[in-house]
Parts: sequence; structure tokens; C-alpha cells
Amino acid sequence: MTSNYLSRHTFFTMASAFALAVSIVILPAATVRAQSQPGMSIRKPVETVAMKFAKAGETWSAIIADRKSLDSAIKNGNLSEAHELAFAIRDGVVTLPYKSSALAPSKRKSLEVQVRTVATVAENIDKYADAGNAPKTKTEYARLVKALGVIEALYPANALPSSGSKPMSAADKALFLTPGGLYTLADIEANGNASAYQKYASVVPDHDAKVKAGDQVCPISETKPNPQLTWVIGGKTYQFCCPPCIAEFVKKAKTDPKSVLAPEAYIKK
Repeated sequence: MTSNYLSRHTFFTMASAFALAVSIVILPAATVRAQSQPGMSIRKPVETVAMKFAKAGETWSAIIADRKSLDSAIKNGNLSEAHELAFAIRDGVVTLPYKSSALAPSKRKSLEVQVRTVATVAENIDKYADAGNAPKTKTEYARLVKALGVIEALYPANALPSSGSKPMSAADKALFLTPGGLYTLADIEANGNASAYQKYASVVPDHDAKVKAGDQVCPISETKPNPQLTWVIGGKTYQFCCPPCIAEFVKKAKTDPKSVLAPEAYIKK
């Protein structure tokens, strides 16, 4: 009897230990499955080129604003305002290399060269503007605009907010001003006969991935949309996180219209 008791006791002890070990292995897996249920996790958003350069884009937006103010000040003869604006541009440009790690090494080197050029030009604008020398101030301002143009060209298309100073490209005209699929002439007119890059040149994208179940999301990046960034497609108004996502969605509506859902369908599951 004692032998049978010990055998049973040993069996139950081993069985309990096995069950505990199994529970330790299974519990984390079950936890992972539970956390993977819809609405319980934040799925990594689709990364657009604008998202890769989001910090540089924010800085570039401020640079554009200061450049426009500097242009106005010089044209109106308000040279006393020039030095502060020139230095604001310089201070923004100098941070770009640290916010542009996604650039190819060769382009980052070129960027650093232009950073030094902008710094020199800003000093010259300060010197000539303070001296009241309008012609030389304008000459240095032209050099500044050229340097900023070189910087902008180093980045991939649509990585930075548009300065609004360049005409619409042939590719953008074909995309935004030519109907096709779900995208109609009425949509083009409703969107102001413009490209998304021109229409929203002053809007700084904010790619917020913290969306909850039931929240509206950008149809492309699945991040939180900006209510300002709307585009009419198929007679319906959609919200986006940035102009590049608008472009991608317009292309989708023209080439694969069956894949486009109603605006209310783009919500976090």
C-alpha cells in the first residue's frame, strides 16, 4: 500500500510539474495572441518618403516661410529686417544634416557644403543690409535662393514641403490634372485645378501613428489624418496625413479604382 501511495504521489508530482512547465511556455504565446487582437496594438504605419524626412520637412517649412519674409523685406526696402531673417534661415539649414540620415552619403556631403554656403551668405546679407547697401543685399539674397534650391534638389521627390515657387511638373500635371478611373474632371475642379504639393505647400505634415480602434486613418499611411489635408476623389472627400499620400491615392484611384473604398471605410480596426 505504501508503495502504491508513493507511486501515485510521484506521478501526480511529475504531472503537476509538467503542467506548470507547459503553462509557462503557453502563457506568453497566449498573451501575444491576445495583444494581437484588432484594436489592441499599434501596427507600424506605411512609411512614405515624407515620413522618412519628417523632421527635415518641418525645418524646411520654417525655412520657406523665412525665405518668403526675407524676399518681401528686401523688395520693400526694409533692410533692417533682413539680418534676422537671414540668420533664422541659416540656423534652420545648419540642422538639416542631423535630420537627414536617410540621404545617401554623397548627398549628405553635398548638403554640408551648401550649409556652409548658406552660413557665409547669411553673414554677407547681415553686413550689406546693416550698411543699407540694397544692390549687394539683393545679390547675396540671389545666392541664398540658389543654395536653397540646390539643397531641395538633394532630397527625393516630395520629401520636403514645396516652396511653391516652382511651376507644376509634367508628372504632377498628368497625375492631378488628368481624369482617369474614379478621378473625374469635377474632382479636379473641386480640388482647385492644382497639385496637392502646391495646394498644401504651407502645411507641415504630422505623421501620428497613435490611433485607436474606430479612429479615422489616412488611406495610405494609416496614420492620423490632418483635417486640413483633404482631396476630392469620385465626388467624395478624403482626409490624408501629407501631400505624397494624396498623390499615391489619386494614382490608385486612376489605375485601380476597385481598390478604393468609401471615406468612412478608412478607420482603425
